[in-house]
Amino acid sequence: MANIEKTEALLLELTNRTPESGKYWKEAKDLVPGGLMSGARKMQPYPVYVDRAKGPHIWDIDGNRYIDCICSFGVHVVGHSAEPILKALHEQAEKGMTFAAPHTQEIEFTKRFIDAVPCAEMAMVSNTGTEAVLLAWRLMRAATGKQKIAKFEGCYHGWHDFAQWSVFADPDNMGPADRPNTVPGSAGLPESTRDNLVMLPMNESAFDLIEEHAHELAGVAIEPIIGGGMLPVDKAFLEKLREVTKKHNILLHFDEVITGFRVALGGCQELTGVLPDIATYGKICGGGLPIGAIGCSKELVAIAQETDDGFSAAGTFSGNPLTLATGAAMLQHLKDNRHIYDDMMAKGNVLRDGFNEHCKSKGYPFCMTGIGSLFQIHAKAELPKVPRDLHGQDEEALSELQLHFRLNNILLPWMHLAFFGASHTQADLDEMLRVFKASVDAVMSDVPVQCDTQVA
Repeated sequence: MANIEKTEALLLELTNRTPESGKYWKEAKDLVPGGLMSGARKMQPYPVYVDRAKGPHIWDIDGNRYIDCICSFGVHVVGHSAEPILKALHEQAEKGMTFAAPHTQEIEFTKRFIDAVPCAEMAMVSNTGTEAVLLAWRLMRAATGKQKIAKFEGCYHGWHDFAQWSVFADPDNMGPADRPNTVPGSAGLPESTRDNLVMLPMNESAFDLIEEHAHELAGVAIEPIIGGGMLPVDKAFLEKLREVTKKHNILLHFDEVITGFRVALGGCQELTGVLPDIATYGKICGGGLPIGAIGCSKELVAIAQETDDGFSAAGTFSGNPLTLATGAAMLQHLKDNRHIYDDMMAKGNVLRDGFNEHCKSKGYPFCMTGIGSLFQIHAKAELPKVPRDLHGQDEEALSELQLHFRLNNILLPWMHLAFFGASHTQADLDEMLRVFKASVDAVMSDVPVQCDTQVA
């Protein structure tokens, strides 16, 4: 499919369109390891540098306008710079930005958060989703007196030392399908953290492993929709996981950092009716500012606090008034406009069905997975169901697809799940589908996709 000459021509065209981004990229590589503040922001030939964003659109510093399907990795479910959120931000900024003392926004935010999250009777707030998971796992250990956490192969729970293991199912070292190996996702992870994990397969063998390790498991963590591949976990599997963990007095953790307030106001818990003991959030509930949040029962917190060492966590910026003001405004806006979820679900179904039908009719080895406003394109003829199904993709073809998208003013994360939001109109979705279809046509042939340069 992909060939070097065609790819080089696409890279040259992108370079010609983004000379200012190229200049900043050259400087960044001397200032920041790898040139990026976050490795997830990589692109070829280099990332575009953003100037501004509004609604469903984003502009780079060269003046190119894109339909934004990054949405700050899912944060902007109602679009960039929504008026109710900006109003709350400006009003709070006039009063003060951080106090390291209690303030009324703490109450306003947590009431709205608890009201929206099915499993929550109490809430705790941190600064990122990674911090929220770290705190949730500490809470599970404190409440049970047990040390080990079980996680599923292919699930991502942040970059902290306890979680960044077997984030992807690597064919070279992933081990057997019923007992996957625990594989580091980065250099520098302490071996001691591996010893406190049990790695679970995304199949029925997981339940046998949970029972085998029940005596030492504080909790089991899962993404109810697996972000790495955008793979929804079957409701029946989640129901059985809830049943098995309850039977053995093991706490169940849903990581809803991506799915919370995006697939429904109540996230995957609302969609499936399966309630965990503890759930973690981030992204959307900060209204565009950094946040991590935990929802759980009062009983769970009380048990943890009654231990000999007590239970505590702190952070200078945790629950800062700016974030909680915008977060409270966002949660109220979503509650008042719950119809957006049905609309995004319908639009997402049309997008995925349209792309998949096009590829199937042409015999192309491409497909799109996802749910609602979440989607990801794969170089696979059949829809993957579990992380190990993602093996064997043509990475060069996926890379070329990304270049075509950007040349046609659609901005997607590089090799990553993508998003749209309530501010994306039907015309935006129609254009996305047109570009996606034309781009796979171009990858599968020598005919370049028709580019529509927009500078505004």
